[in-house]
Amino acid sequence: MDGRGWIGRHGFWPLALLWLPAGIVAQAAVRFGPDAVAAGTPGPWLAAMAMEGLSLAPLVPCGLPLALGCRRLWRLGCRRGAWLAGVALGAVTVPVAVFAGLLGPLAIAVCAVALSLPVWIAWWWLAWRG
Repeated sequence: MDGRGWIGRHGFWPLALLWLPAGIVAQAAVRFGPDAVAAGTPGPWLAAMAMEGLSLAPLVPCGLPLALGCRRLWRLGCRRGAWLAGVALGAVTVPVAVFAGLLGPLAIAVCAVALSLPVWIAWWWLAWRG
């Protein structure tokens, strides 16, 4: 093979598919977590979060446009730029996706694609430039 381990060969896909749902769960945990734990019974909160996991399933493919664009930048040799773009645009995409969730899953997908456009434009420009 190419000498890479399992994470090197397959680690991209779990990260690409799960970063947006994980970011939304983390945002909810930061927002509501201290109040739930302070109440003394985190059990109902954890059960609610487990049930919400199914409602987050439509978000799984919504993170792919940004992840695939960053992967293209990575393959062009812009490794630091790919990470910076992914983290910065991902940090913006999570709250926008939470807000767009009020309008429905299609709005989340549109916002995720729109926020990944700078990465795709950068990739196109770097690939065209040579």
